[in-house]
Amino acid sequence: MTIPLGFCLNSAPLVGCEPFNTMPPSTDPFYAGLGQAVRMGTELLAALIVGGGLGWLADTYLFASGPWGVVAGLILGAIAGVLNAYRAAQRWPSH
Repeated sequence: MTIPLGFCLNSAPLVGCEPFNTMPPSTDPFYAGLGQAVRMGTELLAALIVGGGLGWLADTYLFASGPWGVVAGLILGAIAGVLNAYRAAQRWPSH
């Protein structure tokens, strides 16, 4: 008897829930580095989108201060993104 997939995903491991096959980590240093670079780029982009969005919301609904909320949000987002990228780079194993 097989349990429906949605039930297996939303609950603790049950009898009848088959484990998912996961890919083993890449041993090629090029692909490992490429994965880290994509992750850092995504974190930077996400931080800029969130900062710019919050700045736009502040401009539109709170202060009506023109583009300065967006500018401040983008600057804060860039700072947060660089800080996240720096923290991620500190966790890289040194070879």
